Amino acid sequence: MDINLILLPLFGFLIGLLVSMLGGGGGGLYVPVLTLLFGVPTQVAVATSLASVLPTTAVGALSHHREGNVDIHTGLILGIGGIIGTVIGAYIANMIPPILLRRILGIFTLILLIPMIRSALKRRENTDKCKKGDESKKEFTTLTGPKRVIASFFGVASGLMAGVFGISGTPPVTAGLYSLGLPAIMVVGTTVFVLIFNSIAGIGGYFLLGRLDLTLIILLGGGAAVGAFIGPKLLKKIDPMTIEKIYAPLLVTISFTMGLAMILA
Repeated sequence: MDINLILLPLFGFLIGLLVSMLGGGGGGLYVPVLTLLFGVPTQVAVATSLASVLPTTAVGALSHHREGNVDIHTGLILGIGGIIGTVIGAYIANMIPPILLRRILGIFTLILLIPMIRSALKRRENTDKCKKGDESKKEFTTLTGPKRVIASFFGVASGLMAGVFGISGTPPVTAGLYSLGLPAIMVVGTTVFVLIFNSIAGIGGYFLLGRLDLTLIILLGGGAAVGAFIGPKLLKKIDPMTIEKIYAPLLVTISFTMGLAMILA
């Protein structure tokens, strides 16, 4: 237990640092770390993951907001959809075998790559036609009509992933924001903000089931909160054009790997 007092906050810090720079809550990393390295039962690991995501996303979102990287209006639309999706996901999880659910979500994650790749190609064409300073500008998106429906759909999809698997639900959110045309650095910050809603809804559900371990949450979540606070400050020192170049390929690779793993596992 003594060594865990050191290792759990350390792993939390590294995960918080990573996801706050790439956009996410860390749910997809917490569960493997807890189950494989610390031998935590899967159901407790899932509940701890969702609870640990909250300080990561809250601190990360605050830091990104201070840097001007969060589109609050768009984030709220996806966040409300995320709450709905999380509640539905928890209900579905009790009706369908876990293996089948995992494969369904894996297929869905791969489908989300289509609009993401199309948007990335279009943005690259626009970048080639613009000056270097134009693409780095942070612009807030006004969603009306069909775009609101599309944004809500991505939010619900994110919530479904959170409710079913106990992960933060990052891929649908980043895919939706990126497809709606937000600059990469805004996608990162707004994604972290949206995932707060998934975490809160998930914590409520698992609290009622009695699956929360406060010791694990404090140790892992505390370290993650520190990492999430530092991440955006490091991100600020990176050239926005560099982020634009590496963000889409990295995001597609992570989403593809995650989707394929869920299908084959």
